Amino acid sequence: MKKTQHNDMRETTSFDKNWQGIVAKGSLAFGIELSLQQLDLFTGHAEELIKWNKKINMTAIVNPFDVALKHFIDSIAIIPYIPDGSRVIDLGSGGGFPGMPLKVVNPSLDVVMVDASEKKISFINNLIRKTGMTGVKAVHCRAEDLSKQPEYAHKFDFVISRAFTALSGFIEMGLPLIKKKETEQQGTILAMKGELKPDELAPLVDRKDITTEIEEYFLPFENHKRCIVKIRLSNF
Repeated sequence: MKKTQHNDMRETTSFDKNWQGIVAKGSLAFGIELSLQQLDLFTGHAEELIKWNKKINMTAIVNPFDVALKHFIDSIAIIPYIPDGSRVIDLGSGGGFPGMPLKVVNPSLDVVMVDASEKKISFINNLIRKTGMTGVKAVHCRAEDLSKQPEYAHKFDFVISRAFTALSGFIEMGLPLIKKKETEQQGTILAMKGELKPDELAPLVDRKDITTEIEEYFLPFENHKRCIVKIRLSNF
């Protein structure tokens, strides 16, 4: 029975009510119940993504089922780790993932999305205009240059990314952006990754300045193993 249901889901060919049902069911795996308004916002995002992708290389994932699972549902997996009212910066946001779904599900968050591609930032700004959401912005900048700007240096509760770059490189970009321990609640880096290989974790093993935790999860329907790597400073 489960296999038949899974095959039926894969047959969705557009961003319709059936597609919304896939996103809604998948989100429940992470304890998130989506409203009709949130699902409509996700639908608009998905449709714009595919529309822009015909002219700009936004994503290699274009099948509606895969868009639901690998973009939206996967983005939702990080939501339980981020408390209400947090200030969040999403590095390498690309087509707005996970930053836009995060903001849609939890409007109390202050979300900044960053990408080095001006065209991708234009896409995200287009989404922001269409939704009319506040407390969210898109910034065209190289992630490693952000800490040189006072408005971003040590200003965030969470620095997040989804399959953006190697873990060690992301940590070096993220550390100058998280809040300092002695002045405010210390910030946290959250890296959304696939199944981690030992060589990616090796550079972190002997570091005394950070603590690392790994939370594993599985994407629904296909049981793809993924993880969220949580990094905090041991001392500042």
